[in-house]
Amino acid sequence: MAMTPKKRMLSAVRGQMPDCLPFAPRIDLWFGANRMRGTLPERHRNAKSADEIALAEGWALHKVVLEFMEYGEDAVSDRLLGIYRIPTQGFVTRLPDDVEKVVEKRGDEYHVKYITPQGTATGCFVFSDEMRRSGISMPWIKEHLIKGEADYRTVGYIFANIKIEAAFGEYLRWAEAIGENGLPVLYALTAGSPMHHIMKVLMDSTDFYYRHRDQERLIAGLAERMGVYFRKVYDVIAQSPADVALVGANFDDMLTYPPFFEKHIMPWLQEAAEKLHAQNKLMLCHTDGENHGLMDLLHESGMDVAEAVCPHPMTKVTIGEYYRRWSDRITIFGGISSNLLLRETTSDGQFEKYLADLFPAIAPGGRFILGVADTTPPDASIERLRRIHELVNNQGRLPLEKKVFAPAPAEALPESGVGAALPEAKPAGPAAELPFCTEIRDAVMAGDSGRTVSFVKQAMERRVDPEQLLQECLLAPMDIIGEKFTDGSVFIPEVLLSARALNKATMLVEPALASRRTAGEKSPLVLSALLTTTMPEFKNVIQALESAGLRDRVKIMVGGAPVTEQYAKSVGADAYGADAGQAAVKAKLLCGREQAHYRKLGMFAA
Repeated sequence: MAMTPKKRMLSAVRGQMPDCLPFAPRIDLWFGANRMRGTLPERHRNAKSADEIALAEGWALHKVVLEFMEYGEDAVSDRLLGIYRIPTQGFVTRLPDDVEKVVEKRGDEYHVKYITPQGTATGCFVFSDEMRRSGISMPWIKEHLIKGEADYRTVGYIFANIKIEAAFGEYLRWAEAIGENGLPVLYALTAGSPMHHIMKVLMDSTDFYYRHRDQERLIAGLAERMGVYFRKVYDVIAQSPADVALVGANFDDMLTYPPFFEKHIMPWLQEAAEKLHAQNKLMLCHTDGENHGLMDLLHESGMDVAEAVCPHPMTKVTIGEYYRRWSDRITIFGGISSNLLLRETTSDGQFEKYLADLFPAIAPGGRFILGVADTTPPDASIERLRRIHELVNNQGRLPLEKKVFAPAPAEALPESGVGAALPEAKPAGPAAELPFCTEIRDAVMAGDSGRTVSFVKQAMERRVDPEQLLQECLLAPMDIIGEKFTDGSVFIPEVLLSARALNKATMLVEPALASRRTAGEKSPLVLSALLTTTMPEFKNVIQALESAGLRDRVKIMVGGAPVTEQYAKSVGADAYGADAGQAAVKAKLLCGREQAHYRKLGMFAA
């Protein structure tokens, strides 16, 4: 007798071998967007929920990520704190009795003020019709709570005194409604640690890296007070009736880079896992980012399920490598990157080639739940989801063999940019010819804005040539930083700090350079999309530039995880950059330098 979807998924997450490969695609965003547009497939035109469609298609239900706005405004009124009141979470979070919250709605904007004995903090989040049309259910933070030093104390007071109350009844009713059709995961914490929570929610992410360098003591103190809240949640979910709880989402080896992850996130994940395991429960993490540099750390993090695993072609790690390195202790949930479901980025041949290689790569198939990473995009082909389900039904009985499919046409997958050929960076040149040039380069490389500005001032007092100062002392070290970023030896925070130092110093040099600018010189406008849902904005931006009569004055390059060169051409971009390092090199070429080398570098001309 065949196992139910729930039993298959539970068997997989517990490290056992189900009868058949579970298939549970996440379609909530796809459903929400197409319902708003009136573009649901004819067969599902009157469907009231994503679950209704999944059941009609015969798929297991994906019940991991919450549909936040589906529960009303009160459920997300503390979005600025990263706290939600979703009945199915299994617990309720209440603000301290002596904290007053004032919410004022202005159109699509929610302006929130927290008045505490330790001061007042304000911010704003947005939920618009445009977001609804895209299928998005979590509001976007427009103004973060932490903007100045006083805000650390205010926000820290809230988290240190917050109340967590168990509320298992609603979770049980939700789980009962799901029945045997899926695995109900208790949604506990979006962030993997207090420091990760500060980065993701409480302040702008770029600002976080600056403050982490400049205000280390204040941020560490806030994280310590927030730890009180995290441990309260751990204690409650460990006593819940759920089999699996989500703790931590959105790791990425450039944003939550390895040293940061190891110091500030991994110990908290291990602590949460220890408490859950003591009560015979499992921990799931939403690992939808680029995990190439985090593979070993995530393996040792204590998580039992890596959900939303997004492999090549959207990231550097193939699904075969994920399975080889993780399946001894981690169940992989995902494996179909979302751009594979888009005909405009992946051809039918490329899609079929991926499927032909998939099952052999994950043989024998234990500890694996097939799903879409991160989610099915609004413009996805439902026929491709049906094709995946067809293959699971026909070929997915476990254990899988190494050779399941007949050879497929060898059509290359969309290029992820990994290992893309780039010209060698030019040597920096003799720094000794310019006064203070060595010191300026070193300061830029170290991301030290104060020292960089100081040495540039001293160089300018010596009346050095400003163009030479810019090129040899300021931009040359950024070329080195870019090269190191491309090979993975430096990370986004280090790039940001060096760029900040460069920008502050350039403001001193800019006036002297203004008179030398060439009339008609073109500048790049660089667009990046992390999610398939934001890719259509490329075309909107390009059309807006055309309407404003500015298109011929700029060169446009696009990139990002789901973007391919094929898609870049289709929207009318001038070039495609697979990653930030490649983008930096191509931006120089787009500005008129060495344009003859376009095609050698895999670029395309406008």
